[in-house]
Amino acid sequence: MIKRFFFWGMAILLFASSNLGITHTSAAESPVGSVKTIQDKASILRSGNLIPAQTGAMVYTGDILQTDQTGSLGVIFRDDALVSLGPNSQVKIDDFLFQPDQGKFSFLTRLIQGTAAFVSGQIAKLAPESMLVQTPIATIGVRGTHFAVQAEGGE
Repeated sequence: MIKRFFFWGMAILLFASSNLGITHTSAAESPVGSVKTIQDKASILRSGNLIPAQTGAMVYTGDILQTDQTGSLGVIFRDDALVSLGPNSQVKIDDFLFQPDQGKFSFLTRLIQGTAAFVSGQIAKLAPESMLVQTPIATIGVRGTHFAVQAEGGE
């Protein structure tokens, strides 16, 4: 199951990456990425408000990306990183900072539950120690280019 999800998630996200259209800004309230693909039901939990995910919707630091029992969601970040969520999944964007001209990088996400596939972007290439994925039982330091992770339960 995870191999099939990983393969299709990566294929969808790699295809979607050819149409970025994301501007690179450094303001604290700037979007950190955007939704590129959706299947069935997915949403963004932002400041206590549940927003149905739509292609092109902006993603911000602090957002929780989530899918229902049959949903999937693909997001591309400003550093070209790709994240694909499988069914019944939640990922929180805890921190994102991409200011290469100032040498400032941070990408911290937390997989609360479910399955997620990641393809690293410029942050992992320029400052590998700055890209971390937390799970309920471990923190993963990203040193490669892509991986998938699955977690059960919740926070």
